[in-house]
Amino acid sequence: MRVDAAANLIGRRGGPGGRVLMLGSHTDTVEAGGRFDGIVGVVGALEVARCLNEAGVELSLPLEVVDFLCEEPTIVNLSPLGSRIMAGNLTGEHFGGAVTPFGDALTDAIDALGGDSANVEAARRSLGEIAGYLELHIEQGVVLERESLAIGVVTSIAAPCRARVSLTGVADHAGATPMNERRDGLAGAAELVLAVERIARAPDMIEEGVGTVGWLSVSPNMVNVIPGRVDLTVEVRSTDAEALAIARRSVDEELRAIADRRGLEHTVEWQHVERPVPLPEHMQGAVAQACEDLGFPVRRLPSRASHDAARLAPVAPAGMVFIRCKEGRSHCPEEWADLDDIVQGARVLGQALFRVDEMARNA
Repeated sequence: MRVDAAANLIGRRGGPGGRVLMLGSHTDTVEAGGRFDGIVGVVGALEVARCLNEAGVELSLPLEVVDFLCEEPTIVNLSPLGSRIMAGNLTGEHFGGAVTPFGDALTDAIDALGGDSANVEAARRSLGEIAGYLELHIEQGVVLERESLAIGVVTSIAAPCRARVSLTGVADHAGATPMNERRDGLAGAAELVLAVERIARAPDMIEEGVGTVGWLSVSPNMVNVIPGRVDLTVEVRSTDAEALAIARRSVDEELRAIADRRGLEHTVEWQHVERPVPLPEHMQGAVAQACEDLGFPVRRLPSRASHDAARLAPVAPAGMVFIRCKEGRSHCPEEWADLDDIVQGARVLGQALFRVDEMARNA
């Protein structure tokens, strides 16, 4: 066991060598989040390693189990940290001025967890060094539950695109200011919230497209004062890159129209723009074959949420195993997955690992 320079927690099974097989996920959670998102993937990976040890089974390559640092969007515009650093997508140059939600410098937090922020690039893996990465995860959707299926084979991972928006009007007395003379920042923000919902439901966004305004800050936020300024975040996601581009343009156009109509100043900055990640056919095939080996139906479906697998994809072939979760709930205390489904997911994860190991041996 070791902690790498990025503060990823890594367990290794097998001897020394360059190329490795990798299983993992994350154990951090959002505020008021659940007990399964990410955690199932780490515990399931540990269970696979334990079973290999007990059975005395040797793989052709060493196996690493990874608990990635800070997968959830805690550090704005940088998270996920651990998997992005491992893929070389983040370097120490990106950390300048970044702080944790507790006010600590990001560099100090990484060091406190056993990492080495001054040498964080040492955690980077080269293309080809990871022969295959597999991740077990709850679906965070209702497809598997509605179809009474325990297991899903992930085909692609949707890309999140996030913007920071401000609408500025005039703060004034809520009783003394006539309605036709108001420049209400919150009323404009309310229109934008509904516009994002409408954009996400448009045919151009296809079935997997979604849009959310999840955070607002209202100023001065007083009961008898017209809101003078609102800051908010807009997020759109899709497995289709063209749909995402259309959604971003539509948000920009709607914001301009709302601001012009209401006499508001506005800014929009797309701080986080990604592209959807299709998972390699041979990694999908390894998971699908594992399902067939164990007698599970093969149900292929995209992931609308993002994962560490998407961050590693530029340097490692990645595959994902989904298990169903109750009512598709996630990022909330009600998040739940039955132990039987977790067990079956771990079985598929282990069997898929054998398939990936076989492909690496024959490559």
